[in-house]
Amino acid sequence: MPAADRALLIFAGGRATRLGGVNKGLLRVGGQTILERILDALGPLAAERVALGPADALSGLRGVRSVPDLEPFAGVLPALAHGLASTTADVCLAVAFDMPFASRAVFERLLQVQHERAADVVIPRTAGFLEPMHAVYRRAPVEAAINAALARGERRMVAYFESVRVEEVDAASLTDLDPPGRAFFNVNTPEDLASARQAAGDDLPGR
Repeated sequence: MPAADRALLIFAGGRATRLGGVNKGLLRVGGQTILERILDALGPLAAERVALGPADALSGLRGVRSVPDLEPFAGVLPALAHGLASTTADVCLAVAFDMPFASRAVFERLLQVQHERAADVVIPRTAGFLEPMHAVYRRAPVEAAINAALARGERRMVAYFESVRVEEVDAASLTDLDPPGRAFFNVNTPEDLASARQAAGDDLPGR
């Protein structure tokens, strides 16, 4: 599927309390903001680039179409539903605003799995946890399934899985694409930010 049929959804929904409430996407890592790093790495994979989150987190952003949350800080499932509703693209790539090493190569592998297995959701699992904000979604069926789950009062991230075709990808199978194991790294604390900045000093070409 060509990039014209895809949207990149960048989620900025966290409160960043452990970082003093700063806009994490505008923190600088390796000489760029995290948002710039995400757009450089993943922008070529999608024709549309959408940033979603609280209105104050979206102010002043460049290179994206900003869509304020309807229900700020409501959790992953409502945020994902809102993101999918913000576009008409067939396939959506979801990534968090605080992932400075989000990987184009990993997303290309996820897209390959999605195409080959006709999956509605392709989601990595790392250290026993699913990564919904570094995953691929087929918009129409997933949006419908999530809305049905929310209508039932479900907020669990996996509440809609039984209604769609889900392919989990073990992060261990992605080490050839992400040798340092950084793709799913989130900046949540000052220590995380320091680690990201240190790692960016010897970052790999193409991320």
